[in-house]
Amino acid sequence: MDSSCSNTIDSQAASATLLQAQPLLGEKIASALACDAPTATEALTEAIRFLALVAQSVTPLTPSHKVDLAWHEFILFTRDYHAFCQQHFGKYIHHTPGGGTDQNHRQYHATLAAYQAAFGPPSIRFWDNPNLGPAASNCGACEAS
Repeated sequence: MDSSCSNTIDSQAASATLLQAQPLLGEKIASALACDAPTATEALTEAIRFLALVAQSVTPLTPSHKVDLAWHEFILFTRDYHAFCQQHFGKYIHHTPGGGTDQNHRQYHATLAAYQAAFGPPSIRFWDNPNLGPAASNCGACEAS
């Protein structure tokens, strides 16, 4: 993973801009994660960081359960999601259910390593214990490519 991907997008600013344009997105994320508005904003920021990692990766990556939930809500705003991907990554980033537990566990560890290289230590608030992997958070079947 090239640590320059952290410089390709200001994930916090992008999150704020998206939520200003689409306040319902923040409400949907808050509902999905059973959290308050500031936490929903942070979750969207983490989803955007994950997307930035995916955009730079040559192999599939797997998000944490909370990041995946925020990503799911973002995807449902299809026009905004499509435009965002095109603007920031030059391509549409697909969400592909797949992989077995072992495969997703390896991809999750690769995701955490890429995150660490690009953004520093991942927040335990949004990223599960790396020793447990995504299966421990009920998200083993979600990957991006």
